[in-house]
Amino acid sequence: MHKRLQSPTRFRYNRGVKTAQRAFSMPTAMVRIQKLRTYWLLSKPRVTLLVWLTTVAGLVLGGWGQSLEGGLILATLIGSWLVIASANALNQAIEWRYDALMVRTATRPIPSGSVSPLEGWSVGIVWGVAGVLVLAWWVNLPVAVLGAISILLYAFVYTPLKRRTHFSTAIGAVPGAIPPLAGWVAAQGSFSVEAWLLFALQFVWQFPHFWAIAWLYRDEYAKAGFRMLPYAGASAEVTARLSLLYTLMMVALSLLFAPFTTLSWLYLLGAITLGLWVFGAAYRFVKAPQLPQSARGVLISSVLYLPLLLVWLILST
Repeated sequence: MHKRLQSPTRFRYNRGVKTAQRAFSMPTAMVRIQKLRTYWLLSKPRVTLLVWLTTVAGLVLGGWGQSLEGGLILATLIGSWLVIASANALNQAIEWRYDALMVRTATRPIPSGSVSPLEGWSVGIVWGVAGVLVLAWWVNLPVAVLGAISILLYAFVYTPLKRRTHFSTAIGAVPGAIPPLAGWVAAQGSFSVEAWLLFALQFVWQFPHFWAIAWLYRDEYAKAGFRMLPYAGASAEVTARLSLLYTLMMVALSLLFAPFTTLSWLYLLGAITLGLWVFGAAYRFVKAPQLPQSARGVLISSVLYLPLLLVWLILST
């Protein structure tokens, strides 16, 4: 007999019962630690860390040559982490039913039954409010506004649009590009050409990164109703070519930082080297778009490219 498929709600209920049964057999302290760990997972720690590091890069670049107050630095680091974590937690609270349909996301805290959707909402809201208040009170108002905008766009515009239009990727790229801009504004107190270049670089970077993920998990995304490819019915060939195009745009943008660095020739040397590397990965995707390792190569190179480039930019400034 074939095993009957469970609905997302029943799936969550069954997993929740098992979780509760395990909790009754554990000491109170262990239960609390496990709960805190689960709340921590609501932030998507690896994603939050990568995005948060771009805020740190923006703060370092914007504050280069200045004497920033320790309180401002600490508040920027704490507030930005809370804002990013809030957006990720709210994202999970909104789409947990669809996460339950995909193998890659079925073990997340809410679909697995470790926490309830209400807990997810509560944690996300508390983190978001706390993060924006920290930024407003101890950093500056523009950074707090950027933080609030990033949460609203990511959780309440991008997240619901993922199942309605492929254009959602472009919308989601806006809050995804705000962190380095916010870091710069935290240090400088104002916007500048360099700040918008950081925003533009991270905005464009997200397209080949997310399209590689979308192609690798296209079947799961389709099952959950997510429209994450460049457009409806996009083939591997089209996805690969567009990834290559946006990679070229990203590399071109990276070269525009050279006039703002102290060691321009050194920065260009590193930026071109990194650009050739990430271009090579995108080109291999174009040459063999049907091979999973080709899309995975774009994904891995993009994850490494951005932090490496930002570190090199800092060293060259």
